[in-house]
Amino acid sequence: MQGCDASILIDSTKDNVAEKDSPANLSLRGYEVIDDAKEQLEQLCPGVVSCADIVAMASTAAVFFAGGPYYDIPKGRKDGRISKIMDTINLPAPSLNSSELIKMFGQHGFTAQEMVALSGAHTLGVARCSSFKQRLSNFDSTHDVDPTIDAQFLKTLSKTCSGGDNAEQNFDSTRNTFDNDYFNQLQLKSGVLFSDQTLFMSPKTKPIVNGYALNQAMFFMDFQQAMLKMSLLDVKEGSKGEVRANCRKIN
Repeated sequence: MQGCDASILIDSTKDNVAEKDSPANLSLRGYEVIDDAKEQLEQLCPGVVSCADIVAMASTAAVFFAGGPYYDIPKGRKDGRISKIMDTINLPAPSLNSSELIKMFGQHGFTAQEMVALSGAHTLGVARCSSFKQRLSNFDSTHDVDPTIDAQFLKTLSKTCSGGDNAEQNFDSTRNTFDNDYFNQLQLKSGVLFSDQTLFMSPKTKPIVNGYALNQAMFFMDFQQAMLKMSLLDVKEGSKGEVRANCRKIN
């Protein structure tokens, strides 16, 4: 994972297990949408629009059409030539607490406020049971179950996991709508991942969660700015990288 370089799109080969086959990325969907957009663009202007730019623009469109804010992002990214499963160790693990999240995002120049705003992207989509089942039994040396989970929501998560590790749980009650319901769920102790719920348990981030739960417009504004900053993270320029003809493999 080398930044915003579309390395997540590269397929595994017999000689390499790629990022998309990491357990952390198995819930990702929509690869065929990117493939279709790339095919059409290659017919119109071959070798011009990178897969990285397509992913970035697709994410802005997805947020907007789901009811979220529109934000424009700079174009001109290059596609990376490397995609290794071992690089996904740099992704924020669902077991991280708020202090660890603040430190990890801080290493890339993000403030605690920006980290919480970016976490709000979990208003869309689902998590797999394997990402939160550790909260349901043998949580730590003191608790069998994560004490930050609401009792009723615990039953919901347990029911989901009865379907196996790949069973999916919505992050919030409006999985296809971009809104501030994610933060409302945290206030109810109904965050799906430990790394979600920890944002409401920490004195450093709880006021931010409460602010976004109360004021959706403020969340949207901060999310826009944080995503713009994220879009510029480690972008390759000049001769670094390439424009893939097929997003699933290097040229």
